[in-house]
Amino acid sequence: MIFSPDIFPLWLLVLTSVSAVLGLIIAIIKAPWKLVLNNNERQHLVFGASILLGIFAIMRVDTLEVITFHPLVMTAVTLMIGWHFSIIAGAITQLVLFTAGFDDWSMLGANFLVTAIIPATVSYGMLKASQRITLRNLFVFLLGVGFLGAAFSSIAVVTITLILLFIAGYDLPISQIANDAPLLLLLIFPEGFLNGTIVTAVTVFKPHLMMTFNEEFYLGKK
Repeated sequence: MIFSPDIFPLWLLVLTSVSAVLGLIIAIIKAPWKLVLNNNERQHLVFGASILLGIFAIMRVDTLEVITFHPLVMTAVTLMIGWHFSIIAGAITQLVLFTAGFDDWSMLGANFLVTAIIPATVSYGMLKASQRITLRNLFVFLLGVGFLGAAFSSIAVVTITLILLFIAGYDLPISQIANDAPLLLLLIFPEGFLNGTIVTAVTVFKPHLMMTFNEEFYLGKK
């Protein structure tokens, strides 16, 4: 999700930027740095996640004239490296995209908010919800968190985006929304499938790289 420049009033730019900075500060302060600094494999995973996010961020589809959609992949990243480091990886990605000329500096806060903080938070919320149910099964993690978590993240991002555009006073013609709505819905399933595939592959073949995967909880191992 990338917003075109000059569509938000100054107060909304400040609000989204402050929210994004606060989210990043919380992630940096609360992040379990010892788990990464003492583990080279984890360090490579965090930097690799940043590269992965950047690759998918340039696969963009223009819609509604003032916004551009791209695969988020934040659910898979959040489950692999945790909420805190997924936010940090998202920030690194935004800075690299800005430096490379893909994004406008004025929209860094808004873009970071909707492409990193919101989907990562929704995905983390789905993870916590899955741990509260009595059904303990591997597919709860793979499908319930990996697939559905990404799908719900996409829905949340689309919803927040439309709300921000409405608050900004951008006139969304009903006919245009009707024409683009099927495209927005079609983006939800691929996002879920892509994240679900990544989560499944890493969990099955390299479960130790999936930071949030608890074998004892989901598989009954002790």
